[in-house]
Amino acid sequence: MRYDPDIATTIILAACCLHNMLRSDSVARAMYTPSGSIDVEDVIAGRIREGDCREVRGTGVVRMENQGGNRHPMSALNLRERWCEYFNGPGAVPWQLKMVTVPNRA
Repeated sequence: MRYDPDIATTIILAACCLHNMLRSDSVARAMYTPSGSIDVEDVIAGRIREGDCREVRGTGVVRMENQGGNRHPMSALNLRERWCEYFNGPGAVPWQLKMVTVPNRA
């Protein structure tokens, strides 16, 4: 992202809020993410039921050109490292290692 980390944080939070609003029962969940369209995690069993979205080839961002300056600011790299250490150390949850890999598809 070509933004100052503070602005990038605001953009990401806004995108998460919009996503959460669209996923809420009171808005348009059936239109935004129809039943069976996205992966569902079974935390207890450590399994993922794959959604239909995996079978559709996305057309997303096509032919995205280099925007220049692909190096992240050092503050972002340092923050990423701190989060990595935390979530793989004292902030780890018991079930996370079961959920980091998707089972091989037959």
